Amino acid sequence: MKTPAHLNALRAFEASARHQSFAAAAAELHVTPAAVGQLVRTLEDWLGGPLFHRASSGKLRLVPTEAAERALPELRAGFDRLSLGLERFVTTRIAPLN
Repeated sequence: MKTPAHLNALRAFEASARHQSFAAAAAELHVTPAAVGQLVRTLEDWLGGPLFHRASSGKLRLVPTEAAERALPELRAGFDRLSLGLERFVTTRIAPLN
């Protein structure tokens, strides 16, 4: 399976699932709720199915599907590993190429 061209869609999905809200995910990611919704829809199109049960009203408007719930732990672990790798860039001195 090919990976999406951009990780932003996965970040938007993970944040939306955690907050159960596009608006809260947007605030965390410093983008608009519409941008988060578009990224999630793009990911859903790429995967071929919905990632959330959406409701127009009520306390829980955005609930991950069963398939999304199964994928979230691995995605979160992947983001944690990416963060750790980036921390190593910052804490490890890289020798100049001179």
